[in-house]
Amino acid sequence: MWGAELVTDTGTGRQIPVTAITVAAITAVAFWSLKPIFITEIGDRGDYAEVYIASASISVVTSAVVSLFLWRKVVALARGGRRTLSGILSASASGFFLALWYYGFYRALYGADKADATVIAFTWPLIAVVVTPLIARNAAAKLQGYQWLLVLASFGGAVAIGVSGLGHNGGPTGESGEIVWAFVAAIGSGLYLPFAINATNAFNHSVRSQPIATFFAISVANVVALAGVLLSLRLNHHTLRFYAFDREVLVICALIGIGTYLVAEVTWTWAFREYKSLTLSSLPYFSPAVSVVLLHVLFNEPVRPIAALGLVIILFSNLTLHARQRSANAVSLTLIASVYVALGSQLLPDSIEGPTAEMAAAMTGVFAILAGFILSRVAGRRTEELDARTRLVRAMMAADTSDDHEEPDWFLRNLLELEFERSADVREDRALAIVDRVRTAVASPDARREVLDAFAEWRAIHMDRLSVGEWAALWITGLGSILTVLLLRGPSFLGNVGAVAFAAGAFLVMFTIYDYDRNNIHGFKNQLWRLEQGFREIGKPYYVPTEVLSSGDVNSLRLPGTVRTSVDGDYDATREVEVTPTARTFTVFYLSTAALAIVAVMLLPFASAGGYGDRNVFAPRPGSSAESELFVRDGSLPTITIADPGWPAASVIAQILRHVVETPQVRVKVQSMDQVGAVAALTGNKPSVQIHPDLWLQNQSDSFRSQIDTGKIMLNNSSYRGGQGIYILDKKGQAPLTSVTDLADKATASRFDTDGDGKAEIWAGPRGWESTKLLDKWIGAQKDLRIEGESYSETIFRAYLKREAGKRPLLFYAYEPDWLHEQYSPRLLTADPFKRTGCTTGYQDECGADVDVHVAWTRTLQKISPIAFARLSRVHFGIDEVNEFVYAVDRRKKTPDEVARDWIATHRSEFQEWQHP
Repeated sequence: MWGAELVTDTGTGRQIPVTAITVAAITAVAFWSLKPIFITEIGDRGDYAEVYIASASISVVTSAVVSLFLWRKVVALARGGRRTLSGILSASASGFFLALWYYGFYRALYGADKADATVIAFTWPLIAVVVTPLIARNAAAKLQGYQWLLVLASFGGAVAIGVSGLGHNGGPTGESGEIVWAFVAAIGSGLYLPFAINATNAFNHSVRSQPIATFFAISVANVVALAGVLLSLRLNHHTLRFYAFDREVLVICALIGIGTYLVAEVTWTWAFREYKSLTLSSLPYFSPAVSVVLLHVLFNEPVRPIAALGLVIILFSNLTLHARQRSANAVSLTLIASVYVALGSQLLPDSIEGPTAEMAAAMTGVFAILAGFILSRVAGRRTEELDARTRLVRAMMAADTSDDHEEPDWFLRNLLELEFERSADVREDRALAIVDRVRTAVASPDARREVLDAFAEWRAIHMDRLSVGEWAALWITGLGSILTVLLLRGPSFLGNVGAVAFAAGAFLVMFTIYDYDRNNIHGFKNQLWRLEQGFREIGKPYYVPTEVLSSGDVNSLRLPGTVRTSVDGDYDATREVEVTPTARTFTVFYLSTAALAIVAVMLLPFASAGGYGDRNVFAPRPGSSAESELFVRDGSLPTITIADPGWPAASVIAQILRHVVETPQVRVKVQSMDQVGAVAALTGNKPSVQIHPDLWLQNQSDSFRSQIDTGKIMLNNSSYRGGQGIYILDKKGQAPLTSVTDLADKATASRFDTDGDGKAEIWAGPRGWESTKLLDKWIGAQKDLRIEGESYSETIFRAYLKREAGKRPLLFYAYEPDWLHEQYSPRLLTADPFKRTGCTTGYQDECGADVDVHVAWTRTLQKISPIAFARLSRVHFGIDEVNEFVYAVDRRKKTPDEVARDWIATHRSEFQEWQHP
């Protein structure tokens, strides 16, 4: 049990339960996983800059308070001289990249799909794996060839997610590149880590405690990061708007600042350093998966198939790289290769005609014969080498006449080092040293000759390897067989499975041959017991070569608790090292993730097929663009799904429509989703949404219009008119503005200027709204006017409007229907931005300030419920009614369902006429 297992604290020498370390590690991972959840909970009450500044400020203040309690450690740091200065410089560099991580991650979470942003940002361990050996040289080993392939493939998956999501959160034109900030975040976090390690090591010389040194390193980094972001925001004239912050937001920011910025980093570093468990240290790689699951379950955030696939691939690659040499055996390498063959199968065509079948038969036949021959040869050579090594050890033991057995011990240790040495020159020097030592140490000529002959025989077999030609023939025929089988696999799921299974078998054969040919310790773990044979007989502690010990793989070989190894490359001196046997938990994690990765790749085409229809859909108001998930029908009755895009009018109308179309024969549910997801699910080949309650027609794409023309999408007979434009609110009459052209005047523009740049500020709407894009484009084209657009959430703007409405004149985008007009009575200044020919939406000839708003439904609804299909055409709402809906939800704080029930109660005859004309 964990509670009974103890480890020694490296700083104090006290015994610590493994349970405490595990809880500390899980606490850290929990805070990392919850960060996207915290951001989602804050929602549009704060923007990315405000949330970061608030959280970072709380973190810095907390660090200052904690430092007061650690004043003795602070004094020790102050006396640390050059080491402390070096640590501060490293922590400052870490802080610069930490700023990129936090700022970039928050901005991506606010501007792109949260699942996509989370998956991409958590490629940071891959970046850290690459740069850490270069910056913190003693902290990690350099990558091997196949590991670089993992890094590149994972980055390829992240780029695929990013490219597929470019622009689809800010409209389909690709003008929104907010997902790019997720890559910036990943780069920042990956580069922050090695500098933080250097700072921690430097501070540890003074404070003599890894957790406290980590605390100081991260605290300095947080201060630098906060200062850097504040400076950047000021240089870019970015105004911080905390108008909508409330107590809940401040509490969440405190959790982020204290929990994520401090507690998570410090507890994780402490846990990992005190108990170097492969399973424990792999936990951070699961945090994006936990985040994505929680986002989906708690907030119904859409998770696209490409994001799910990328998540699994990145997780698998992280675990593989984390395992290092542990993954360098035939089975693990086959898993890696199979995952990427499955990926490649999605890019290759299938069912290729022509001579491919004959080529596959010939190629696989040659490969089978060649692989069988080579496998037999290398397996036999390995057996011969082990037998020769046994004879060599026996000869050396027989030649030893001493009581302390120092000579055979030296011989066996150097023989092991020779076997695992990578450098050919060093191997040659070591072999000569062994020969010279035998000649001087073994007195008997016969015994000396027998040892030297046995050594020469063993070394001749040991040096025998497959030729370049044999390897080339094996890999050419093997890869050729895999490629031709993939081209013949056919479009079915079983065809894909069969092709990948064949590839796995072929790779397993080739990598097994490699294990045999190289006497790979990672392929034959029990081999190390054979190599320790002589030490048991002479009563010496086991010896593990430096190369094997540094790989970390020795922990899984079930050796005794203490083994010997060389001292800093001096093979004549030894030191004892404690080896802690590891559980098989990580192996289960790793193999499960590999299987999950392969299944995800195999199922991707089927998860994507018949999905969302055209993604080229605009979000009219409010909400951001994101592709919908596939909503699955459940229950025994047919289900009608009504989309709720999230703004008050749509939410209330959706609830009214639920009562309109409900019958004993169908089940009706209202599903919350964003606008683009709603329209995409409505227009897909297999629509998962049947009804859209509040569709702003002129803000839809040409492809959507074509579906109306072909009758795939139906509209109710009567629409209401929605309006939009630039409005002015000037209750005190401070700015006599009659036309937008008046803003060319410096004095007039200054009335609406708060940052001192001489330009009138116009709230253009939240990022992601189509109207915001149009207004930004119009503002950019007005070279003669002193104006600039500002984009932030509607919640923040409404809080700002409430605070400033009676104090100063304001310019802002607004739409109708909206309670704002009844509450403040703003005046329409111009609708020009939405009338210009530069409008990029569908219905080019009708694109203007006024929009027709309809109830829309798919023709497939007729198959589910002909009654509901007929009822919807008679539904209609007036602009005054919709204004009442909005006001009741936004100002009276009623739920959409309450407003819907009230409306039905007061419009009973109209409601019944829709149901039974």
